[in-house]
Amino acid sequence: MRQPLTRAALLLGLTLLAACAGGGTAEFDHNMASYVGQPEVRLVEGLGVPHRVYESEGRRFLGYDFSSEAAPASSGFSFGVGGGSFSGGHHGSGFGTGIGIGIPLGGGYEAQPCLVTFEIRDGRVLDFRRQGENCR
Repeated sequence: MRQPLTRAALLLGLTLLAACAGGGTAEFDHNMASYVGQPEVRLVEGLGVPHRVYESEGRRFLGYDFSSEAAPASSGFSFGVGGGSFSGGHHGSGFGTGIGIGIPLGGGYEAQPCLVTFEIRDGRVLDFRRQGENCR
């Protein structure tokens, strides 16, 4: 009976981890690709005024910075739940659970850059290029 509890705890942990991961670069790329072929005005309506504009030889490049500010550390206590199992030794085996409360000790984390450049030709979005690993 101990193994089903361990498997249930593992499954719950993996489910929560997957829920936190969410989105991803594939979804981000899909959203950005939806502007390809659209008029430039639709891009600006959807994403706002670009951070950078560069023009050369009848082509325009609109640059967007999707980087977020550094996230601050939690301002309050955090709560966690854990579980595990052990076996062997002279005392047999068993299953354990735990509950903990944490106190934040440091600052936030540094934001990763996410820069997206759209190429505009003849008033329409021709293509886009993404730079950075944190485009989500």
